[in-house]
Amino acid sequence: MESFVVSARKYRPTIFANVVSQTHITTTLKNAIKNNQLAQAFLFCGPRGVGKTTCARILAKTINCQQLTQEIEPCNACASCKSFNSNSSLNIHELDAASNNSVEDIRQLVTQVRYAPQVGKYKVYIIDEVHMLSSTAFNAFLKTLEEPPSYAIFILATTEKHKIIPTILSRCQIFDFNRIQPQAIAQQLKAIAQQEGIAYEEEAIHLISQKADGALRDALSIFDLIVTFGSGKKLTYQDILDNLHILDYDYYFKITQALLDGNRADILLIYNEILDAGFDDHDFIVGLSEHFRSLMVCKDAATLKLLEVTDTVRDKYKAQATHAPLSFLLEALHLANQCDIHYKYSKNKRLHVEITLMKMMQHGTHLQATETKKKVSPKAHQPLSKDTQSAAQPHDKIVPLAKQESSKKPITQETPSIARNSILPVTTKIPQLEHLKKDIGNETTIEPTQTVAQESVATKQSFTKEELLKHWKAYAHQLKAAGKLSEYSILNQTIELEGTTILLTFTNPVQQDVLEGNKAALLAFLREKLQNTNIDIKTSLVKEEHSKVPYTAKEKFDYLAKKYPPLLVLQKRLALEVDY
Repeated sequence: MESFVVSARKYRPTIFANVVSQTHITTTLKNAIKNNQLAQAFLFCGPRGVGKTTCARILAKTINCQQLTQEIEPCNACASCKSFNSNSSLNIHELDAASNNSVEDIRQLVTQVRYAPQVGKYKVYIIDEVHMLSSTAFNAFLKTLEEPPSYAIFILATTEKHKIIPTILSRCQIFDFNRIQPQAIAQQLKAIAQQEGIAYEEEAIHLISQKADGALRDALSIFDLIVTFGSGKKLTYQDILDNLHILDYDYYFKITQALLDGNRADILLIYNEILDAGFDDHDFIVGLSEHFRSLMVCKDAATLKLLEVTDTVRDKYKAQATHAPLSFLLEALHLANQCDIHYKYSKNKRLHVEITLMKMMQHGTHLQATETKKKVSPKAHQPLSKDTQSAAQPHDKIVPLAKQESSKKPITQETPSIARNSILPVTTKIPQLEHLKKDIGNETTIEPTQTVAQESVATKQSFTKEELLKHWKAYAHQLKAAGKLSEYSILNQTIELEGTTILLTFTNPVQQDVLEGNKAALLAFLREKLQNTNIDIKTSLVKEEHSKVPYTAKEKFDYLAKKYPPLLVLQKRLALEVDY
């Protein structure tokens, strides 16, 4: 029975041309080999599973190859390449710094460096996870790394460059590896599937490439897992959802549509179905944020390329994006982000997410109502046709208002002009109006001058300082109850009264600005309570004088001598000198 080899090892690149999405690094290394400008120490850093150790091995294999191709690739036919492929090369040494991180391990490595290679040009030392070395091990490695023998080349690989001490970084040529794009991972998976004779669905391949998070090794591990799970040499989208426990796109499409329609029942039922399926609340709200982001991307054709999904799913996003207003998407993204931030502090996780969904629904419903109102409402001042006017009042005689008024009173210069094309309101004779006029005429009327006089008296009543302080403190306590302690502390100070003007003096400009910001509300409260509209508040800023405190020895002596004159007499009698 043939032993199984995982795809990450079976399809590991053996030449630079097969390395995925790291062209900027492979091109630089090939040019360095071609021009004989190899550095003595390399540092390969970047995320996991992007090809750091693979490139280190290919570089070690290439520089010792005896018959390089024209593309500066190893020939895989010479003795050096064959020994490397069979893991029996004596010129390549690999050290796992995660388990060999002591100073003794590094000293043994330094001892090996002293011996020149028996076959080939270079001895290559690959140290993986180099950031795991202890500080003493780093220090023991410094001198050798700075001045190694001409035949020794060090290749350091790490996922956390920030943990490496600067003295090591300054001695290395640094190469930063990029995350692999989902499109490149999908192409690699398709090639492997075709080579293995495995049938696949496009959506399944794209879902694996997205879940790999830029790591090709992780993508190949998921690929092997799903193929084994299917047990039928077939890669399906549903198998990935079931095996990796991933929430389907359709749930997000359905709940977004329910949010836009304002269907509260569907929202809660869909969310309950998601929870019953075993999905986490937090993962759901994060996925919903990504869904809103994808809809926002679909709003513009220029940003559509940022949506990394299949054509079928992209069409779904386009269709829903046309019905989702941009303002709704922005507000929903904001609410989802706030829910994500405060999720771990919430006691009732489910209620926290449901409240967020209700807020999203309310915003979406408000937008839909606004759009509907704009479409239904008629245009203002739109002229009616003659047929329409005659149909509206078929029996009553329609008389323009301008003609009615002209019969009663001539138009003066103060009468506003009427546009030629504007439609004037029409009136019909109502019999009951005469009875209303008689009833109104029998009622007692109030003279306008008398009403104004009463209002003037009511809004200019006099008040004492004690009454002012009473309502002033009442307003301050309202601020304290509302949690506005800074405004409360500002009002809790001495005030002066000159007539109806309240005088306040501040030594801090910030306090003055705070009071000015609340001045309108405070005046409205006091004027209503004291029934006086002439009340006003004036603030002034006074600089606070600070007494100078002596700090030096001379200043202290002069201060004490001025305060206690006998101190100078004592100094002269005893012939004392002050140590300044």
